[in-house]
Amino acid sequence: MTDRRSNMELNDKLAEELENRGQWHRAARRWLVVLDNTMGDKAREAIARRREHCISMASSIPPDGRRAETKRRYKLQSRYNDGY
Repeated sequence: MTDRRSNMELNDKLAEELENRGQWHRAARRWLVVLDNTMGDKAREAIARRREHCISMASSIPPDGRRAETKRRYKLQSRYNDGY
């Protein structure tokens, strides 16, 4: 969980992990939580920009592309997790 902070540290492990997986909507939601827990105008502005980036990335993926990618990842995951 992100602590209240006033410095320019814009790291959130969960949000970055979601971005790396291409789960842009979930990452944007997580950045909103980070934004709520951040003090300082400059840091809040930078987090808001990062969240906007996630939203724009999510809107640029066609719905069929998201569905196909999710299905592919699910199949890979189920192979490695023995059905879990």
